[in-house]
Amino acid sequence: MSDEPAAKGPAHPALPRILGLFDATMIVVGSIIGSGIFLKVGNVDKALQAYGFLPILGVWVGVGVVTLCGSLALAELGAMYPHAGGPYLYLREAYGRLPAFLWGWTEFWVVRTGSVGALACATVIYFTELVPLPVWGQASLAVGIVLGLSAINMFSTRWGATVQNIATVAKVVFLGGLIVLPYAMSQIEPANLQPMWNGDAGGASSLSFWKAIGVAMIAVLWPYDGWINLGPVAEEIKEPQRNVPRALSLGLGIVIVVYCGAILSYHLTLTTSHLAESATVAADVFQKLFGSTGAKIAALGVMCSTFGATNSNMITGPRIYFAIARDGLIPRWVQEIHPTRKTPANSIILQAVWTTILVVFFYCWKDKPKDAFDGLTDSVISAGLIFYSLAVGAVYVLRTKRPDLARPYKTWGYPVTPALLLIAYAGAFTSQIVEQPQQTAGVVALILSGVIYYFFASRR
Repeated sequence: MSDEPAAKGPAHPALPRILGLFDATMIVVGSIIGSGIFLKVGNVDKALQAYGFLPILGVWVGVGVVTLCGSLALAELGAMYPHAGGPYLYLREAYGRLPAFLWGWTEFWVVRTGSVGALACATVIYFTELVPLPVWGQASLAVGIVLGLSAINMFSTRWGATVQNIATVAKVVFLGGLIVLPYAMSQIEPANLQPMWNGDAGGASSLSFWKAIGVAMIAVLWPYDGWINLGPVAEEIKEPQRNVPRALSLGLGIVIVVYCGAILSYHLTLTTSHLAESATVAADVFQKLFGSTGAKIAALGVMCSTFGATNSNMITGPRIYFAIARDGLIPRWVQEIHPTRKTPANSIILQAVWTTILVVFFYCWKDKPKDAFDGLTDSVISAGLIFYSLAVGAVYVLRTKRPDLARPYKTWGYPVTPALLLIAYAGAFTSQIVEQPQQTAGVVALILSGVIYYFFASRR
């Protein structure tokens, strides 16, 4: 098999274009807003509470801006290659088949299936606020969520998109209430924001400050993870040359505004020390507003958010494996389209099976849903930092390698904006090597194992 990339999308039966701009925007928003804005707030505050509120808010804003810069690069690539697979295609065209395959390999074993599993676990964490369950019951419910959403997406892409739209609207409404209600009910305490900046804790020139920033960035990368999810479904988006860039820009803009509003609301309602120790910040805010009933309302709202994000990742992942099968690097039955439902049914089944195994493994290993959630999300971020950087870097490579290709959209702020993401991700990856060397080594070992499989598959 040649290692030279194909210039165009593969000549295979195409998935039908049935998703409009609203659907595409909801996939972006729904993929990003999931569990992180509820379950990673404490991680950030714990790392930075000694330095004041401004560094905490600054990390949330900064990672959002960096993510937006990366999405602008992905918008150019998505408009150029509006086919199933998204970043798999961009990496293949820029670097050749091996790096592209390794991304898909890592997506299947860790990133995509790990995201689905983590979000299912997050849904269970808040469900147990309503209905207490033993550990085996929690694991069973998480598996049930994975299998149920898989069945919906196998039956109809339109059904999967409808579930996504409903869940995304519900989560944005819930977060809107979380932002507005503390003000409306006069439950805010401006004193909670003090100190805004505590230079006595070490200052911006100290190593300890930047180490804390790195730890906080790793935590915030999970709430923003999912920004790369639109590319894999581009083959099913109407007018992708226009709608892919628009959906990415609109989606990221909505997310950044909602996140900043939520962080400000959290800190005006609860103290930083409280938030640093809490695993259920949304429930804590609503409990302060409405008592014990408020905690139950919050649990329902967060469940809508995490459930919708589980579904958006469920939609995205199979299109990646579908594209790899088109290139003949995994069994060709993975690329088969259901004859009547017109969905990548075999890819969905494959993803559901491995995700179920991951969920069961992490529950058995960690015993608690929050520990299982953190284990899954940290693994996702380790792998994502490598391949998301390569995908954004593909803009530079293809501008040089294929200047002749039509570019319906060109990255705003090029060449500066993609570079901002690459610099930030390099810093975050360095921090993760220092803070979590064993886990990072495990992810790198997994990627290297993909090299062995690739050469076997290529010869075959």
